[in-house]
Amino acid sequence: MAFARTAALIVLLFVPAIASAQTGQTAQIPLQFDFLNPGARSLGLGSAFVAVADDATAAFTNPAGLMLAVRPFEVGAEVRYRWLNTPYLSMGRLSGTPSGQLLDKFDKPVYGVSVDSAIRPYFLSLVFKKQKWVYAGYRHELVLQTNSFVSQGPFYKANGIFNNSRLFGLTGYRDIRLTTYGAAAAYRVSPRLSIGQGISVYRFSLDARFASLGFQGEEFGSPVDLNTAGTLSTTTQVGTGTQVAFNIGALISPYPWLRIGLVFRQSASFLFDVVNVVPNTPTATRHGVFRTPGVLAAGVRIQRGNALALMVDYDWVQYANLTTTFITFQVDPSAASRVSIASGHEVHFGGEYTLLGLPKQPTVRAGAWFDPNHAVRYESDGSGSDIDTRFQAIFPGGRSVWHYCFGVGLPLSRTFEANIGADLTSERKYASASLVARFGKQ
Repeated sequence: MAFARTAALIVLLFVPAIASAQTGQTAQIPLQFDFLNPGARSLGLGSAFVAVADDATAAFTNPAGLMLAVRPFEVGAEVRYRWLNTPYLSMGRLSGTPSGQLLDKFDKPVYGVSVDSAIRPYFLSLVFKKQKWVYAGYRHELVLQTNSFVSQGPFYKANGIFNNSRLFGLTGYRDIRLTTYGAAAAYRVSPRLSIGQGISVYRFSLDARFASLGFQGEEFGSPVDLNTAGTLSTTTQVGTGTQVAFNIGALISPYPWLRIGLVFRQSASFLFDVVNVVPNTPTATRHGVFRTPGVLAAGVRIQRGNALALMVDYDWVQYANLTTTFITFQVDPSAASRVSIASGHEVHFGGEYTLLGLPKQPTVRAGAWFDPNHAVRYESDGSGSDIDTRFQAIFPGGRSVWHYCFGVGLPLSRTFEANIGADLTSERKYASASLVARFGKQ
């Protein structure tokens, strides 16, 4: 008991340092975004859509594809369900030997999971075609994630001496939204070449609040009680903004059975405020930048006959843009240079087969894509210091995964077409349904 009291006193003496280190955990919630293309059809094809791009979603994915519209007017709407698992450091041991008391029974870090799920109106579009020009307007929910979590605070051996040291508990909430309102136009340069350009107005909103919590009782193994813990320090991240960005694309058809797509999507940047409040310390306010990833993509679509089409895309996604202050503001300055997010080299595969012998000729789709690790990762400096030990556990990085996708398309009439699609991994699941209405003569 005397040792526990002595250790408790040592921890209290280091409250400012520990509270500051705890704010680094906030970067775990959430960061591994998937910037998926809109459209249930695209989802079912593993998002291999840069060279397909033959419906209203092309306004965002590849504006040159708007030229493939076959009717003068097209209206499309999509509803999408998402289920996202985001891990965070919850408890366990970062260093030292477990005492075996209460929560201090684990010899390694223990991670919890924050689950975010919702059904949302994801994409809405209107397309108008006139001779060699096609115009489109749309609304797209690029990112909408809400996470909350409670960390009990892991144990560690402070300064290589005090075995029963413990980070304070941490509770957090973050809501981040990116909605785009866009317009695009496409022009047919020749029978084999179409080009397009789009402009998007991004609306950004960030509301995040985190608080480090005290403990009850005299034992370091006591669980955090949210009703009585009390707040030791707080961090808020708040920002709203509007930013304009561009995308350009091209479609090349050197042969009737081959189509090549190219697209570049510009990143957008938004300001937000970070306010840190620590007892007996002046309030610190800083201004950060949240940058969306830019995207450079190329795709190929091959179709022989009327039934089967195959497609493959390569996307370079600048996830490293997220590191700019959005991440570095949330970690100890001495460790900021070793915290990073890798930009991703994604490969998408898809195929669709039209059942020509069935009424209304439904289409079945399947796809897969390689999602490279783009979670926050801390690179150890090898010192074994308290900061180095903590950040290795707080930012362990993620893993690369394969997404498996499928979908179905059904022409309901000459005017209406319905599509469903799904994209599945163990950590993230998406399901989508869309309805397209086409009017006028071909």
